[in-house]
Parts: sequence; structure tokens; C-alpha cells
Amino acid sequence: MKVAVFADVHGNDHALDAVLDDIEKERVDAIICAGDMVNPFPGSERVWRTLTARHIPMVRGNHEDYILACHAPASDLPIRRNPQFLPVEFAARRLSTGTTAGIRALPMTFTLAGPGDDDVLVCHASPEHTSRSYCTGIDDDLAADLSRIGPKTIVGGHIHLQWQQLWRDKLLVVAGSVGLPFYGSGVKAQYAILTHRRDGWQVRHKSVAYNHQAALHDALNSNFLVEGGPLAWLMFDELLTAELRLVPFLNKFCPTPRPGSLPEWQAWVKRYLRAIGRWDALQPLLEGHSRPVAPAGGSCPLSGPPPGRGRKMPQAADGGQ
Repeated sequence: MKVAVFADVHGNDHALDAVLDDIEKERVDAIICAGDMVNPFPGSERVWRTLTARHIPMVRGNHEDYILACHAPASDLPIRRNPQFLPVEFAARRLSTGTTAGIRALPMTFTLAGPGDDDVLVCHASPEHTSRSYCTGIDDDLAADLSRIGPKTIVGGHIHLQWQQLWRDKLLVVAGSVGLPFYGSGVKAQYAILTHRRDGWQVRHKSVAYNHQAALHDALNSNFLVEGGPLAWLMFDELLTAELRLVPFLNKFCPTPRPGSLPEWQAWVKRYLRAIGRWDALQPLLEGHSRPVAPAGGSCPLSGPPPGRGRKMPQAADGGQ
């Protein structure tokens, strides 16, 4: 039996196209998506439609949680009044009502029946949490969660790297990221192939090239950098460079308590980008230009008409909005 698992598309439909094309060549028996299909990039609706049209099972990730929080009835939710979450609002506004309803119905986990009852459990970060990964450490509570799980192989995403480790009687796997890979990935979309052999499941991590320029072009032309606020600047630079920006900024640079107003957030993000040598590359984009500047040694020109894409977007069952 041969299975493909991918995660963390984040609305990058161009990267998803490349991964699905590569999976077709692998001739797998099943395909599963381990969460964070949408948010923040403008292809989120097309990503959802593509996955649902192909009947690919999906589980809920933390970015689906953010989208649902935007649609929650309570008007005083922090996500509604904090400029930090403007990228989420940008994505949520562009999703159809049918897509939002589908996200609300997503399960936390999906169990794939394997040969000889050697099942595979797919989750986002860990079986009980959409934001807490077994890759970053297992305390007593997480150990208890993992021990309660019947399947011996657990595959997730969330951390945007490719990783695997034996823990007690479990094989823990992180499939990497399709749409926003980090850690020296060279902006290649990532996923995992699991093959069942006599001694159990074996993992092969894959990275595939995709139309990176088209993804950048879509983000620029969608007004993402304006409507998404200063946190969108960091996310766009992550897409451009395949290097972490948002988490280091929030964990090590941004003050606590957090800034209160949009101008304060803008000022702190500018300081951070200047400190890491990326402000000069991004400032022209924020002033209305259309050519992102890659870090030293890279090249990401954007000129001419929008780059072409492969698959056509299937029509949503509800017609979309």
C-alpha cells in the first residue's frame, strides 16, 4: 500500500498543483491532507475546491480554526479587533459560504486503514491539538495523548519541515509544507510518501518545484500586502524567501504586551525587517511596485503577464461567491 500525505498549503494553489501532479506519477492508493489548506494567500478558495473535487480527505488545522473564529458570532473576539489577524480576515472574506461550512465540518483526525490493521492516523499538529506539535517536544500531557492513539504511525504538518522520529512504539512523521516551506527548502513544495512493507510503514520525503513566480504574482495583485496589514508583509517575505519571519518576529522581537494599533504594528514590523536586512527589498512593493527583491543569491523576477497555471479550478457545488 502506498499513501501520499501533505499539509500546510495555506492558499498557495500553484504549489498544490505541482504536488498533485507529482503524486499522480507516484500511483498512490490514497491521498490525505493534514490541515492548513487555507489562509492567508489568495488561492485559498481554489485550493479548497480542488481538494473537495478530488475527494481528498482533510483534517482541521490551526488556520482553519482562525477562519472559523472570524465567522464566530461573538463580536469581542480578539481575532476581530487585533491588526495581528488582518491576514486571516483577508482570507476569510474571500471564502464562499459553502467553503466555510465545509471547514466547520472538518474532523481533527483521519484514520487510514492499513494492511493487517497497521493503520495511519493523520492530524495537523498532534491528535488533540491543532497548534501543538509532537515535533517540538513531548511533555506528559502530549505523551498521554499519543499513547491513547491506536495507530502506530502518526503523520502531521504544522511545523513546515520534513521530519520523522520513533517515539516508544510510534512512528511520528511531519510531512513538510506544500505552500510555505521553510528551513532551506529552496521554495520547493513538500509532501510525504508512506509505503507499507513487511516491517511496517516506510517514509520518503519529497520536494517538488512549482510556479513560484505565479504565487508571488497572485499575492501582489490580490491587494494582500495592503488588506493583510503588516503581518502580511512578513508572510509574503516567507513566501518569497522560504525563510521564517512571522514566528521569530512574534516570539523574539515584538514587545509584550502586543502593540494596540495598526500604526504601532506597522512600526514594529518595519523595525524587524530593517534589523534582518529585508526592508529595502519589501518597501518598493508596499509603495505599489511589482517586482519583489530576492535575498542575496536568489532571483525571483516578476514581469509581464501573470504566469500560466495548469489545472482549471473546478466549480463549487454552491456556485461560489
